[in-house]
Amino acid sequence: MVDPVLRLRQICLLAHDLEWTSNVLCTAFDAHVVFRDPRMAAGGNLTNTHIRLGDSFLETVCPSDKAWANSTTQTRLLERNGDCGYMAIVQVPDVAVASRSMSDQGSKTGIVSGDWNVCEGSPGSGLAGVKSGRYQLGEALPKEAGTVTGVNVQYHPRDYGTLAEIQENWPGQTEFPRNKGTYYPAGNTWQNDVDTRPHGGVTTGFAAVEIAPREGSPEEICDNWVNGLGNGCELDPDQSATLRLAGGQSMRFVAPVDGRTGVVGVDLFAVPDAPRRFTSIDVCGVTWRLVDPAPAA
Repeated sequence: MVDPVLRLRQICLLAHDLEWTSNVLCTAFDAHVVFRDPRMAAGGNLTNTHIRLGDSFLETVCPSDKAWANSTTQTRLLERNGDCGYMAIVQVPDVAVASRSMSDQGSKTGIVSGDWNVCEGSPGSGLAGVKSGRYQLGEALPKEAGTVTGVNVQYHPRDYGTLAEIQENWPGQTEFPRNKGTYYPAGNTWQNDVDTRPHGGVTTGFAAVEIAPREGSPEEICDNWVNGLGNGCELDPDQSATLRLAGGQSMRFVAPVDGRTGVVGVDLFAVPDAPRRFTSIDVCGVTWRLVDPAPAA
């Protein structure tokens, strides 16, 4: 049985031109930017946008001139791959458990990075006064009344085919669709628009992500994800190197496509009873496909 919390919540892209790429994505998916992370911009190396697709998020990241001068991981990846899919983020029910099991897979590289976030307030009230710190492997997410909290933990692409991240947020990551709970990567005001505009006219959110590992076979990388995510995640009995998540979502692992690795494809649930604007399009090194609407909750 798939755990209902175990969902693909975010895809991250890496682009040379943040505004152009974000505008193309907003137009293609009839969605809008809901958040630009001021803390990321303050770091001096990266700027970003978050676009809401139903209750999922599409992030685009762009290196600054400072990053190019210092030859960061992101600029080297852009030099090698061009604009590309950069990261897949899966929501987990218990980050204390999942952070350990994810770090034990493959080369056992452990955590690339991780942070906890705590802020007084509620979902939708903003992030004024947010406090953050470095996450320690196996720590539980703090859950105190009157606060919104979140933890993110990242893992190396060699073990997961792309930069991988798991997230636990509180309160409210169990109600789908129209989830309005905490989700730190996209800020804490996007929830206020969900009732009036649950989604745009193109898609209700992610159906699948397609990942092409640079190292290891698709089957090996798929096993790492299955074993890392643990109970509540299952292999698809009918499709090789494919795992099932909640809400009809899946993760597919394939051989590199025309030399492209990492996130190379994303399936999007089409809006029910609405004309489809496209069958598939290529944007930012990723092939986006519209598929049948999400199964009924």
